[in-house]
Amino acid sequence: MAITPHDGAGTVFSFGGSNFTVTNIVYNLTDPATDNKIDVSHLGLTAGNTVETMDRPLKGSATDTGREIVIEYLGKNIVEDASSATLVITHAGVQLLSKSSTVMSSSLTFATNDAVKGTATFKVAR
Repeated sequence: MAITPHDGAGTVFSFGGSNFTVTNIVYNLTDPATDNKIDVSHLGLTAGNTVETMDRPLKGSATDTGREIVIEYLGKNIVEDASSATLVITHAGVQLLSKSSTVMSSSLTFATNDAVKGTATFKVAR
């Protein structure tokens, strides 16, 4: 059987003194300042005109880092929401990330004939 060279097996994360076996990670990187303008172009513009914009009336949170990690893991331990600590992600013994983070949300899923799984969403420091 062929071995997938980019398999994420063996990935773990630790947070607040607990270790978890990872099943999936999604790391979102955005620049919170890029969306401060909105497009107000209209059909009355002719071809070749510059896009018309205006300042967004509602600004994003000043504490938004633009860095979010969603981790799915195995186990019955829930990651406490609103807690802050250093999030460390390692794969095959190699540290991939070590950043100050805050839990934005967390949940556990209990299903018949399946492992207990958790999901945690972290806001990660820049």
